[in-house]
Amino acid sequence: MKIVYRLITISILLCYTVFSRAIEFEENKIAYETIAHQSSVLVTQRSYSGDIVIPDVVIHNGKSYTVKGIKNGAFTNCKGLNSIIIPEGVTSIGDKAFSGCKRLSVISLPSSIESIGRNAFADCPNLTSIDNLGKITALKNSTFFNCGKLSAVTLPESLESIGDKVFYNCGAITSINIPDRVTSIGSLAFNGCSALSSLTIGRNVSSLGNQCFGNCMSLERIDLPQYITELPESIFQDCSALTYVKLPAELERIGRCAFLKCEALKTLTLPAKVTSLGEKAFDECRSLEIISVEDGNPVYSSVDGLLLAHGGQKLVRCPEGKTDNCVVPKTVSEIAPKAFEGCSKLAFLDLGERVRTIGMQAFAGCSSLTTVSLPSGLEFLGEKAFFQCYRLESVTFADPASNSSNPYFKTYGEQVGYNSGKFLGSIQSYTFAECRKLQSVVIPSSVKSIVDDAFYECESLKEIYCRALTPPTFYQLSNNKSSRHIVVIVMPHTGDKYRAASGWNRYVIEELISEEEYLAHRQKIIQAQLAAEEAKALKEQKKESREEKKLLRNQRRNEKAARKAMEREQRERQRNRRK
Repeated sequence: MKIVYRLITISILLCYTVFSRAIEFEENKIAYETIAHQSSVLVTQRSYSGDIVIPDVVIHNGKSYTVKGIKNGAFTNCKGLNSIIIPEGVTSIGDKAFSGCKRLSVISLPSSIESIGRNAFADCPNLTSIDNLGKITALKNSTFFNCGKLSAVTLPESLESIGDKVFYNCGAITSINIPDRVTSIGSLAFNGCSALSSLTIGRNVSSLGNQCFGNCMSLERIDLPQYITELPESIFQDCSALTYVKLPAELERIGRCAFLKCEALKTLTLPAKVTSLGEKAFDECRSLEIISVEDGNPVYSSVDGLLLAHGGQKLVRCPEGKTDNCVVPKTVSEIAPKAFEGCSKLAFLDLGERVRTIGMQAFAGCSSLTTVSLPSGLEFLGEKAFFQCYRLESVTFADPASNSSNPYFKTYGEQVGYNSGKFLGSIQSYTFAECRKLQSVVIPSSVKSIVDDAFYECESLKEIYCRALTPPTFYQLSNNKSSRHIVVIVMPHTGDKYRAASGWNRYVIEELISEEEYLAHRQKIIQAQLAAEEAKALKEQKKESREEKKLLRNQRRNEKAARKAMEREQRERQRNRRK
Protein backbone atom coordinates (compact mmCIF):
# COMPACT_ATOMS: atom_id res chain seq x y z
CA MET A 1 0.00 0.00 0.00
CA LYS A 2 2.83 2.38 0.82
CA ILE A 3 4.30 1.82 -2.62
CA VAL A 4 0.94 2.59 -4.22
CA TYR A 5 0.58 5.81 -2.25
CA ARG A 6 4.08 6.87 -3.25
CA LEU A 7 3.37 6.24 -6.91
CA ILE A 8 0.13 8.25 -6.70
CA THR A 9 1.97 11.11 -4.99
CA ILE A 10 4.73 11.14 -7.59
CA SER A 11 2.13 11.12 -10.38
CA ILE A 12 0.31 14.07 -8.87
CA LEU A 13 3.59 16.03 -8.50
CA LEU A 14 4.55 15.28 -12.10
CA CYS A 15 1.14 16.45 -13.32
CA TYR A 16 1.41 19.60 -11.20
CA THR A 17 4.85 20.33 -12.62
CA VAL A 18 3.75 19.82 -16.19
CA PHE A 19 0.66 21.98 -15.91
CA SER A 20 2.26 24.70 -13.78
CA ARG A 21 5.47 25.11 -15.78
CA ALA A 22 5.83 28.57 -17.27
CA ILE A 23 5.45 28.91 -21.02
CA GLU A 24 7.84 31.17 -22.92
CA PHE A 25 6.93 32.67 -26.27
CA GLU A 26 7.52 35.71 -28.48
CA GLU A 27 5.03 37.99 -30.21
CA ASN A 28 5.88 41.06 -32.29
CA LYS A 29 9.53 40.91 -31.21
CA ILE A 30 8.66 40.99 -27.49
CA ALA A 31 9.43 37.98 -25.31
CA TYR A 32 6.95 36.81 -22.66
CA GLU A 33 6.72 34.25 -19.91
CA THR A 34 3.44 33.05 -18.40
CA ILE A 35 2.71 33.30 -14.69
CA ALA A 36 1.75 29.92 -13.20
CA HIS A 37 -2.00 29.34 -12.75
CA GLN A 38 -2.81 32.72 -14.29
CA SER A 39 -3.67 34.01 -17.67
CA SER A 40 -0.99 36.66 -17.26
CA VAL A 41 2.54 37.16 -18.55
CA LEU A 42 5.78 38.95 -17.75
CA VAL A 43 7.94 40.64 -20.37
CA THR A 44 11.26 38.76 -20.40
CA GLN A 45 14.78 39.21 -21.70
CA ARG A 46 15.83 39.44 -25.33
CA SER A 47 17.71 41.93 -27.48
CA TYR A 48 15.50 45.03 -27.76
CA SER A 49 16.15 48.21 -29.73
CA GLY A 50 14.36 51.23 -31.14
CA ASP A 51 10.97 52.31 -29.81
CA ILE A 52 9.02 49.66 -27.89
CA VAL A 53 5.29 49.70 -27.15
CA ILE A 54 4.22 46.89 -24.83
CA PRO A 55 0.55 45.87 -25.32
CA ASP A 56 -1.78 45.41 -22.36
CA VAL A 57 -2.98 42.06 -23.81
CA VAL A 58 -1.03 39.59 -25.94
CA ILE A 59 -2.53 36.66 -27.88
CA HIS A 60 -0.57 33.45 -28.29
CA ASN A 61 -1.94 30.25 -29.88
CA GLY A 62 -5.41 31.70 -29.71
CA LYS A 63 -5.24 32.45 -25.98
CA SER A 64 -5.22 35.97 -24.48
CA TYR A 65 -2.75 36.92 -21.77
CA THR A 66 -2.75 40.09 -19.68
CA VAL A 67 0.67 41.75 -19.35
CA LYS A 68 1.32 42.12 -15.61
CA GLY A 69 4.97 42.94 -15.22
CA ILE A 70 8.54 43.37 -16.47
CA LYS A 71 10.78 40.52 -15.33
CA ASN A 72 14.19 40.97 -13.67
CA GLY A 73 16.79 42.09 -16.21
CA ALA A 74 14.31 42.06 -19.11
CA PHE A 75 15.89 45.05 -20.89
CA THR A 76 19.32 45.03 -19.19
CA ASN A 77 22.06 46.55 -21.37
CA CYS A 78 19.79 47.03 -24.39
CA LYS A 79 22.00 49.83 -25.66
CA GLY A 80 19.88 50.42 -28.76
CA LEU A 81 16.60 50.97 -26.87
CA ASN A 82 15.34 54.54 -27.39
CA SER A 83 11.92 54.64 -25.73
CA ILE A 84 9.34 52.37 -24.17
CA ILE A 85 5.64 52.62 -23.31
CA ILE A 86 4.39 50.34 -20.54
CA PRO A 87 0.60 49.81 -20.51
CA GLU A 88 -1.92 50.17 -17.71
CA GLY A 89 -2.34 46.94 -15.78
CA VAL A 90 1.39 46.35 -15.32
CA THR A 91 2.03 46.24 -11.56
CA SER A 92 5.71 45.37 -11.24
CA ILE A 93 9.09 46.18 -12.74
CA GLY A 94 11.84 43.77 -11.70
CA ASP A 95 15.41 44.22 -10.54
CA LYS A 96 17.74 45.72 -13.19
CA ALA A 97 14.83 45.71 -15.66
CA PHE A 98 16.23 48.66 -17.67
CA SER A 99 19.73 48.86 -16.20
CA GLY A 100 22.39 49.99 -18.66
CA CYS A 101 20.02 51.15 -21.42
CA LYS A 102 22.38 53.90 -22.57
CA ARG A 103 20.07 55.46 -25.20
CA LEU A 104 16.80 55.21 -23.31
CA SER A 105 15.44 58.75 -23.03
CA VAL A 106 11.65 58.35 -22.77
CA ILE A 107 9.69 55.92 -20.63
CA SER A 108 5.98 56.01 -19.91
CA LEU A 109 4.92 54.21 -16.73
CA PRO A 110 1.32 53.32 -15.87
CA SER A 111 -0.49 54.44 -12.74
CA SER A 112 -1.03 50.74 -11.90
CA ILE A 113 2.65 50.24 -10.94
CA GLU A 114 2.97 48.90 -7.39
CA SER A 115 6.63 47.87 -7.17
CA ILE A 116 9.93 48.74 -8.85
CA GLY A 117 12.99 46.57 -8.24
CA ARG A 118 16.57 47.37 -7.33
CA ASN A 119 18.70 49.06 -10.01
CA ALA A 120 15.64 49.11 -12.26
CA PHE A 121 16.79 52.20 -14.22
CA ALA A 122 20.42 52.35 -13.08
CA ASP A 123 22.98 53.69 -15.57
CA CYS A 124 20.43 55.11 -18.01
CA PRO A 125 22.39 58.32 -18.73
CA ASN A 126 19.88 59.76 -21.23
CA LEU A 127 16.70 59.25 -19.23
CA THR A 128 15.30 62.74 -18.65
CA SER A 129 12.10 62.45 -16.61
CA ILE A 130 9.85 60.18 -14.55
CA ASP A 131 6.43 61.69 -13.90
CA ASN A 132 4.46 58.63 -12.80
CA LEU A 133 5.63 56.13 -10.22
CA GLY A 134 2.17 54.72 -9.69
CA LYS A 135 1.29 53.34 -6.27
CA ILE A 136 4.72 52.21 -5.13
CA THR A 137 5.49 52.27 -1.41
CA ALA A 138 9.26 51.85 -1.67
CA LEU A 139 12.03 53.07 -3.94
CA LYS A 140 14.57 50.27 -3.63
CA ASN A 141 18.36 50.54 -3.74
CA SER A 142 19.91 52.27 -6.78
CA THR A 143 16.62 52.60 -8.69
CA PHE A 144 17.85 55.63 -10.67
CA PHE A 145 21.56 55.25 -9.92
CA ASN A 146 23.74 57.39 -12.22
CA CYS A 147 20.93 58.75 -14.40
CA GLY A 148 22.86 61.90 -15.18
CA LYS A 149 20.18 63.67 -17.29
CA LEU A 150 17.20 62.85 -15.08
CA SER A 151 15.87 66.30 -14.25
CA ALA A 152 12.23 65.81 -13.25
CA VAL A 153 10.88 63.26 -10.76
CA THR A 154 7.50 63.24 -9.04
CA LEU A 155 7.37 61.01 -5.99
CA PRO A 156 3.94 59.46 -5.27
CA GLU A 157 2.04 60.13 -2.04
CA SER A 158 2.00 56.38 -1.38
CA LEU A 159 5.79 56.28 -0.97
CA GLU A 160 7.03 55.17 2.47
CA SER A 161 10.76 54.59 2.07
CA ILE A 162 13.69 55.60 -0.15
CA GLY A 163 16.56 53.10 -0.31
CA ASP A 164 20.32 53.43 -0.70
CA LYS A 165 21.70 55.28 -3.75
CA VAL A 166 18.25 55.71 -5.31
CA PHE A 167 19.14 59.03 -7.00
CA TYR A 168 22.92 58.75 -6.64
CA ASN A 169 24.74 61.03 -9.11
CA CYS A 170 21.54 62.29 -10.74
CA GLY A 171 23.21 65.61 -11.42
CA ALA A 172 20.35 67.25 -13.37
CA ILE A 173 17.60 67.02 -10.72
CA THR A 174 16.74 70.51 -9.48
CA SER A 175 13.80 69.88 -7.17
CA ILE A 176 12.55 67.04 -4.94
CA ASN A 177 9.45 66.92 -2.75
CA ILE A 178 9.56 63.95 -0.37
CA PRO A 179 6.01 62.95 0.68
CA ASP A 180 4.87 62.86 4.30
CA ARG A 181 4.46 59.07 4.40
CA VAL A 182 8.18 58.54 3.91
CA THR A 183 9.89 57.53 7.17
CA SER A 184 13.39 56.61 5.99
CA ILE A 185 15.95 57.76 3.43
CA GLY A 186 18.88 55.44 2.71
CA SER A 187 22.61 56.01 2.47
CA LEU A 188 23.80 58.08 -0.53
CA ALA A 189 20.16 58.38 -1.66
CA PHE A 190 20.62 61.87 -3.18
CA ASN A 191 24.42 62.04 -3.10
CA GLY A 192 25.83 63.81 -6.15
CA CYS A 193 22.59 65.60 -7.09
CA SER A 194 24.68 68.65 -7.86
CA ALA A 195 21.84 70.75 -9.35
CA LEU A 196 19.39 70.08 -6.52
CA SER A 197 18.44 73.50 -5.17
CA SER A 198 14.96 72.86 -3.75
CA LEU A 199 14.41 70.05 -1.23
CA THR A 200 11.35 69.47 0.93
CA ILE A 201 11.51 66.58 3.37
CA GLY A 202 8.26 65.05 4.62
CA ARG A 203 7.42 65.64 8.27
CA ASN A 204 7.49 61.93 9.23
CA VAL A 205 11.06 61.14 8.13
CA SER A 206 12.91 59.82 11.20
CA SER A 207 15.84 57.93 9.69
CA LEU A 208 18.54 59.29 7.38
CA GLY A 209 21.40 57.25 5.89
CA ASN A 210 25.08 58.13 5.65
CA GLN A 211 25.93 60.77 3.03
CA CYS A 212 22.34 60.85 1.80
CA PHE A 213 22.57 64.54 0.78
CA GLY A 214 26.33 64.75 0.25
CA ASN A 215 27.66 66.66 -2.79
CA CYS A 216 24.36 68.49 -3.33
CA MET A 217 26.35 71.56 -4.31
CA SER A 218 23.37 73.77 -5.24
CA LEU A 219 21.34 73.17 -2.07
CA GLU A 220 21.10 76.42 -0.11
CA ARG A 221 18.51 75.85 2.64
CA ILE A 222 17.03 72.86 4.44
CA ASP A 223 14.53 72.32 7.26
CA LEU A 224 14.88 68.91 8.89
CA PRO A 225 11.70 67.26 10.24
CA GLN A 226 11.01 67.01 13.96
CA TYR A 227 11.43 63.25 14.49
CA ILE A 228 15.08 63.02 13.42
CA THR A 229 17.35 62.22 16.37
CA GLU A 230 20.61 61.62 14.52
CA LEU A 231 22.47 63.19 11.63
CA PRO A 232 24.58 60.37 10.20
CA GLU A 233 28.11 60.49 8.81
CA SER A 234 28.75 63.01 6.01
CA ILE A 235 25.05 63.75 5.53
CA PHE A 236 25.71 67.24 4.12
CA GLN A 237 29.38 66.85 3.17
CA ASP A 238 30.42 69.06 0.22
CA CYS A 239 27.12 70.97 0.15
CA SER A 240 29.16 74.04 -0.72
CA ALA A 241 26.19 76.42 -1.26
CA LEU A 242 24.36 75.52 1.97
CA THR A 243 23.79 78.69 4.00
CA TYR A 244 21.02 77.65 6.41
CA VAL A 245 20.09 74.46 8.25
CA LYS A 246 17.29 74.15 10.77
CA LEU A 247 18.10 71.29 13.11
CA PRO A 248 15.16 69.48 14.78
CA ALA A 249 14.50 69.91 18.50
CA GLU A 250 14.77 66.13 19.08
CA LEU A 251 18.25 65.86 17.58
CA GLU A 252 20.70 64.05 19.88
CA ARG A 253 23.71 63.09 17.74
CA ILE A 254 25.63 64.72 14.89
CA GLY A 255 27.85 62.25 13.06
CA ARG A 256 31.37 62.40 11.71
CA CYS A 257 31.91 64.90 8.86
CA ALA A 258 28.21 65.83 8.93
CA PHE A 259 28.84 69.38 7.60
CA LEU A 260 32.35 68.88 6.20
CA LYS A 261 33.16 71.45 3.47
CA CYS A 262 29.87 73.34 3.79
CA GLU A 263 31.79 76.43 2.78
CA ALA A 264 28.85 78.88 2.69
CA LEU A 265 27.35 77.99 6.10
CA LYS A 266 27.66 81.01 8.42
CA THR A 267 25.82 80.08 11.60
CA LEU A 268 24.64 76.88 13.24
CA THR A 269 22.51 76.40 16.34
CA LEU A 270 22.70 73.11 18.22
CA PRO A 271 19.43 72.01 19.89
CA ALA A 272 19.27 71.43 23.63
CA LYS A 273 19.27 67.62 23.28
CA VAL A 274 22.50 67.30 21.25
CA THR A 275 24.99 65.40 23.40
CA SER A 276 27.31 63.85 20.79
CA LEU A 277 29.41 65.43 18.05
CA GLY A 278 31.43 63.34 15.60
CA GLU A 279 34.96 64.08 14.42
CA LYS A 280 35.24 66.77 11.73
CA ALA A 281 31.53 67.60 12.06
CA PHE A 282 32.17 71.26 11.08
CA ASP A 283 35.60 71.04 9.42
CA GLU A 284 36.38 73.18 6.37
CA CYS A 285 33.28 75.32 6.88
CA ARG A 286 35.25 78.40 5.81
CA SER A 287 32.40 80.90 6.39
CA LEU A 288 31.13 79.51 9.71
CA GLU A 289 31.43 82.34 12.23
CA ILE A 290 29.13 81.30 15.06
CA ILE A 291 28.26 77.99 16.69
CA SER A 292 25.53 78.55 19.26
CA VAL A 293 23.80 76.17 21.65
CA GLU A 294 20.23 76.34 22.91
CA ASP A 295 19.73 76.76 26.65
CA GLY A 296 19.38 73.62 28.72
CA ASN A 297 21.95 71.49 26.87
CA PRO A 298 23.58 69.17 29.47
CA VAL A 299 26.90 68.83 27.61
CA TYR A 300 27.56 71.80 25.33
CA SER A 301 27.46 75.57 25.65
CA SER A 302 28.72 78.51 23.63
CA VAL A 303 30.53 81.75 24.39
CA ASP A 304 31.24 84.35 21.70
CA GLY A 305 30.54 81.75 18.98
CA LEU A 306 32.97 79.20 20.49
CA LEU A 307 31.67 75.71 21.24
CA LEU A 308 32.42 74.56 24.79
CA ALA A 309 31.77 71.37 26.77
CA HIS A 310 31.83 70.03 30.32
CA GLY A 311 30.61 73.16 32.01
CA GLY A 312 32.78 75.41 29.88
CA GLN A 313 36.05 73.71 30.86
CA LYS A 314 36.79 72.28 27.40
CA LEU A 315 36.93 74.31 24.20
CA VAL A 316 35.64 71.91 21.53
CA ARG A 317 35.57 74.02 18.37
CA CYS A 318 36.25 77.49 17.12
CA PRO A 319 34.32 78.12 13.87
CA GLU A 320 36.75 78.43 10.96
CA GLY A 321 35.18 81.64 9.66
CA LYS A 322 35.85 83.55 12.87
CA THR A 323 37.66 86.71 11.82
CA ASP A 324 37.96 88.79 14.98
CA ASN A 325 40.49 88.18 17.73
CA CYS A 326 39.86 85.16 19.94
CA VAL A 327 39.99 85.35 23.71
CA VAL A 328 39.59 81.92 25.28
CA PRO A 329 37.00 82.05 28.10
CA LYS A 330 38.43 82.00 31.62
CA THR A 331 36.60 78.76 32.43
CA VAL A 332 38.57 76.79 29.81
CA SER A 333 41.37 74.47 30.98
CA GLU A 334 41.52 72.19 27.91
CA ILE A 335 41.76 72.88 24.19
CA ALA A 336 40.38 69.83 22.37
CA PRO A 337 42.25 68.19 19.47
CA LYS A 338 41.73 70.16 16.24
CA ALA A 339 39.69 72.78 18.11
CA PHE A 340 41.10 75.66 16.01
CA GLU A 341 42.22 73.64 12.99
CA GLY A 342 41.75 75.56 9.74
CA CYS A 343 40.93 78.89 11.42
CA SER A 344 42.98 80.66 8.77
CA LYS A 345 41.48 84.12 9.42
CA LEU A 346 42.33 84.20 13.13
CA ALA A 347 45.08 86.78 13.66
CA PHE A 348 45.27 87.05 17.45
CA LEU A 349 44.86 84.48 20.21
CA ASP A 350 44.70 84.98 23.97
CA LEU A 351 44.82 81.64 25.79
CA GLY A 352 44.70 83.16 29.28
CA GLU A 353 46.37 81.44 32.24
CA ARG A 354 44.03 78.51 33.03
CA VAL A 355 44.70 76.31 29.99
CA ARG A 356 46.53 73.14 31.02
CA THR A 357 46.06 70.86 27.98
CA ILE A 358 46.30 71.57 24.25
CA GLY A 359 45.31 68.63 22.07
CA MET A 360 46.77 67.25 18.86
CA GLN A 361 46.54 69.61 15.86
CA ALA A 362 44.69 72.10 18.03
CA PHE A 363 45.90 75.13 16.00
CA ALA A 364 46.97 73.41 12.77
CA GLY A 365 46.42 75.57 9.72
CA CYS A 366 45.93 78.83 11.66
CA SER A 367 47.88 80.57 8.91
CA SER A 368 47.25 84.16 10.07
CA LEU A 369 48.69 83.78 13.58
CA THR A 370 52.00 85.64 13.97
CA THR A 371 52.76 85.30 17.68
CA VAL A 372 51.68 82.83 20.36
CA SER A 373 52.18 83.01 24.11
CA LEU A 374 51.46 79.75 25.90
CA PRO A 375 50.34 79.83 29.56
CA SER A 376 52.75 79.09 32.40
CA GLY A 377 50.64 76.22 33.76
CA LEU A 378 50.64 74.25 30.50
CA GLU A 379 51.04 70.52 31.16
CA PHE A 380 50.49 68.91 27.74
CA LEU A 381 50.99 70.07 24.14
CA GLY A 382 49.90 67.57 21.48
CA GLU A 383 51.52 66.54 18.22
CA LYS A 384 51.19 68.96 15.30
CA ALA A 385 49.65 71.53 17.65
CA PHE A 386 50.81 74.43 15.41
CA PHE A 387 51.33 72.49 12.18
CA GLN A 388 51.35 74.68 9.06
CA CYS A 389 50.92 78.00 10.87
CA TYR A 390 52.71 79.64 7.97
CA ARG A 391 52.91 83.20 9.36
CA LEU A 392 53.87 82.30 12.91
CA GLU A 393 57.09 84.14 13.81
CA SER A 394 57.55 83.67 17.55
CA VAL A 395 56.39 81.29 20.27
CA THR A 396 56.80 81.86 24.00
CA PHE A 397 56.26 79.15 26.58
CA ALA A 398 55.62 81.21 29.71
CA ASP A 399 57.73 79.69 32.49
CA PRO A 400 55.97 78.92 35.79
CA ALA A 401 59.26 79.56 37.64
CA SER A 402 59.79 83.02 36.16
CA ASN A 403 58.84 86.35 37.69
CA SER A 404 60.46 88.54 35.06
CA SER A 405 58.26 90.92 33.12
CA ASN A 406 60.26 90.06 30.03
CA PRO A 407 59.05 86.71 28.61
CA TYR A 408 62.54 85.89 27.27
CA PHE A 409 64.46 86.40 30.50
CA LYS A 410 64.79 84.65 33.86
CA THR A 411 67.72 84.80 36.28
CA TYR A 412 69.63 81.70 37.25
CA GLY A 413 68.85 82.11 40.93
CA GLU A 414 65.08 82.00 40.33
CA GLN A 415 65.33 78.67 38.58
CA VAL A 416 67.57 76.73 40.97
CA GLY A 417 65.69 73.79 42.43
CA TYR A 418 62.81 74.01 39.92
CA ASN A 419 62.28 70.48 38.70
CA SER A 420 58.53 69.87 39.01
CA GLY A 421 57.09 67.11 36.81
CA LYS A 422 53.70 68.81 36.84
CA PHE A 423 54.35 71.16 33.94
CA LEU A 424 55.17 70.64 30.28
CA GLY A 425 57.83 67.95 29.99
CA SER A 426 58.03 67.34 26.24
CA ILE A 427 57.59 69.03 22.88
CA GLN A 428 55.95 66.47 20.59
CA SER A 429 56.52 65.41 16.97
CA TYR A 430 55.82 68.05 14.34
CA THR A 431 54.51 70.51 16.95
CA PHE A 432 55.71 73.45 14.83
CA ALA A 433 56.25 71.64 11.53
CA GLU A 434 56.14 73.80 8.38
CA CYS A 435 55.94 77.05 10.35
CA ARG A 436 58.18 78.55 7.69
CA LYS A 437 58.40 82.06 9.20
CA LEU A 438 59.05 80.95 12.76
CA GLN A 439 62.16 82.80 13.95
CA SER A 440 62.33 82.38 17.72
CA VAL A 441 61.06 79.99 20.40
CA VAL A 442 61.27 80.21 24.17
CA ILE A 443 61.37 76.76 25.80
CA PRO A 444 60.41 76.58 29.49
CA SER A 445 62.57 75.09 32.22
CA SER A 446 60.25 72.10 32.72
CA VAL A 447 60.94 70.58 29.26
CA LYS A 448 63.00 67.36 29.43
CA SER A 449 62.80 66.23 25.79
CA ILE A 450 62.15 67.55 22.30
CA VAL A 451 60.89 64.89 19.91
CA ASP A 452 62.61 64.67 16.53
CA ASP A 453 61.20 66.95 13.84
CA ALA A 454 59.29 69.11 16.31
CA PHE A 455 60.49 72.03 14.16
CA TYR A 456 60.36 70.21 10.80
CA GLU A 457 60.77 72.60 7.82
CA CYS A 458 61.07 75.67 10.08
CA GLU A 459 63.45 77.25 7.59
CA SER A 460 63.53 80.71 9.25
CA LEU A 461 64.29 79.51 12.78
CA LYS A 462 67.21 81.55 14.14
CA GLU A 463 66.94 81.58 17.93
CA ILE A 464 65.97 79.13 20.64
CA TYR A 465 65.87 80.37 24.23
CA CYS A 466 66.14 77.27 26.41
CA ARG A 467 65.62 77.79 30.14
CA ALA A 468 66.20 74.18 31.22
CA LEU A 469 69.25 73.76 33.45
CA THR A 470 69.75 70.24 32.07
CA PRO A 471 69.78 70.06 28.26
CA PRO A 472 66.56 68.40 26.98
CA THR A 473 67.20 65.28 24.92
CA PHE A 474 66.68 65.39 21.15
CA TYR A 475 68.27 64.24 17.89
CA GLN A 476 67.68 67.19 15.58
CA LEU A 477 65.62 70.35 15.89
CA SER A 478 64.93 70.82 12.19
CA ASN A 479 65.66 68.95 8.98
CA ASN A 480 66.38 72.21 7.13
CA LYS A 481 69.97 72.94 6.07
CA SER A 482 69.78 76.40 7.61
CA SER A 483 69.18 74.83 11.04
CA ARG A 484 72.92 74.67 11.68
CA HIS A 485 72.87 78.49 11.93
CA ILE A 486 70.42 78.43 14.86
CA VAL A 487 71.70 80.21 17.97
CA VAL A 488 70.71 78.53 21.24
CA ILE A 489 70.62 80.93 24.17
CA VAL A 490 70.80 79.14 27.52
CA MET A 491 70.82 80.03 31.21
CA PRO A 492 73.98 81.30 32.92
CA HIS A 493 76.60 78.67 33.78
CA THR A 494 74.90 75.98 31.62
CA GLY A 495 76.66 76.65 28.32
CA ASP A 496 79.27 73.93 28.79
CA LYS A 497 76.53 71.34 29.44
CA TYR A 498 74.79 72.23 26.18
CA ARG A 499 78.02 72.30 24.18
CA ALA A 500 78.79 68.78 25.38
CA ALA A 501 75.24 67.40 25.00
CA SER A 502 74.40 65.21 22.00
CA GLY A 503 72.38 67.15 19.46
CA TRP A 504 72.92 70.55 21.05
CA ASN A 505 76.63 70.44 20.22
CA ARG A 506 75.92 71.08 16.54
CA TYR A 507 74.57 74.58 17.28
CA VAL A 508 76.06 77.86 18.47
CA ILE A 509 75.53 78.05 22.25
CA GLU A 510 75.35 81.40 24.01
CA GLU A 511 74.71 82.07 27.69
CA LEU A 512 72.22 84.68 28.82
CA ILE A 513 73.93 86.72 31.51
CA SER A 514 71.58 89.62 32.12
CA GLU A 515 68.37 91.10 30.90
CA GLU A 516 70.28 94.07 29.53
CA GLU A 517 72.40 91.71 27.47
CA TYR A 518 69.28 90.07 26.14
CA LEU A 519 67.82 93.41 25.12
CA ALA A 520 71.08 94.37 23.43
CA HIS A 521 71.10 91.01 21.66
CA ARG A 522 67.55 91.50 20.46
CA GLN A 523 68.37 95.01 19.25
CA LYS A 524 71.32 93.63 17.29
CA ILE A 525 69.11 91.05 15.64
CA ILE A 526 66.47 93.65 14.81
CA GLN A 527 69.11 95.91 13.25
CA ALA A 528 70.43 93.00 11.20
CA GLN A 529 66.92 92.23 10.01
CA LEU A 530 66.32 95.85 9.07
CA ALA A 531 69.63 95.97 7.19
CA ALA A 532 68.71 92.78 5.35
CA GLU A 533 65.29 94.20 4.46
CA GLU A 534 66.88 97.46 3.23
CA ALA A 535 69.36 95.50 1.12
CA LYS A 536 66.52 93.46 -0.30
CA ALA A 537 64.51 96.61 -1.03
CA LEU A 538 67.53 98.21 -2.74
CA LYS A 539 68.02 95.08 -4.82
CA GLU A 540 64.36 95.16 -5.84
CA GLN A 541 64.65 98.86 -6.68
CA LYS A 542 67.67 98.22 -8.91
CA LYS A 543 65.84 95.38 -10.58
CA GLU A 544 62.83 97.60 -11.25
CA SER A 545 65.15 100.30 -12.65
CA ARG A 546 66.73 97.77 -15.00
CA GLU A 547 63.29 96.62 -16.11
CA GLU A 548 62.19 100.22 -16.79
CA LYS A 549 65.32 100.87 -18.87
CA LYS A 550 64.73 97.65 -20.78
CA LEU A 551 61.12 98.64 -21.49
CA LEU A 552 62.26 102.12 -22.63
CA ARG A 553 64.84 100.59 -25.00
CA ASN A 554 62.23 98.25 -26.43
CA GLN A 555 59.79 101.13 -26.85
CA ARG A 556 62.38 103.23 -28.74
CA ARG A 557 63.31 100.25 -30.91
CA ASN A 558 59.66 99.67 -31.80
CA GLU A 559 59.12 103.37 -32.59
CA LYS A 560 62.19 103.41 -34.85
CA ALA A 561 61.02 100.28 -36.64
CA ALA A 562 57.55 101.82 -37.11
CA ARG A 563 59.08 104.98 -38.62
CA LYS A 564 61.18 102.97 -41.05
CA ALA A 565 58.16 100.93 -42.07
CA MET A 566 56.16 104.13 -42.70
CA GLU A 567 58.98 105.60 -44.77
CA ARG A 568 59.20 102.43 -46.88
CA GLU A 569 55.47 102.56 -47.45
CA GLN A 570 55.64 106.22 -48.55
CA ARG A 571 58.49 105.49 -50.98
CA GLU A 572 56.52 102.58 -52.42
CA ARG A 573 53.49 104.83 -52.98
CA GLN A 574 55.62 107.46 -54.78
CA ARG A 575 57.09 104.79 -57.10
CA ASN A 576 53.60 103.52 -57.88
CA ARG A 577 52.40 107.07 -58.74
CA ARG A 578 55.35 107.64 -61.12
CA LYS A 579 54.51 104.44 -62.96
